[in-house]
Amino acid sequence: MITSIHILDQFLFYSMVAVFGSVWAIMRAYELYQQLKNSRYRLALTIIESAVQKTYDTYTREIKKAREDGKLTPEERKKAFHLAMQTAIEMARGQNIELNNIIRKELLPYFIHRALQKLKLQRSR
Repeated sequence: MITSIHILDQFLFYSMVAVFGSVWAIMRAYELYQQLKNSRYRLALTIIESAVQKTYDTYTREIKKAREDGKLTPEERKKAFHLAMQTAIEMARGQNIELNNIIRKELLPYFIHRALQKLKLQRSR
């Protein structure tokens, strides 16, 4: 876009540079925010998996060894599940992370079950 007024040309040019620069800065900031959010999310999932492993090591393994069939009762499974949830929350707090701010409280049981399935799959190999 070229006009016959030189000052207007410069104004339009610098205005366009400012607009495109602002858009680029906003897009870059959003990208950095997403990277930070994803890294915190991955850290939270790692903490959950560690909590499930710790619960297995400290609670579940001994009960399974003591039984012929190697299975937990429904009450023991429920207790192990709650122990894993509490352990995950405590481990996160130990690293100054509020787990419920990263993963919604309603989704925490799903991620505990997912980590448990992953652990079972590893144990079966």
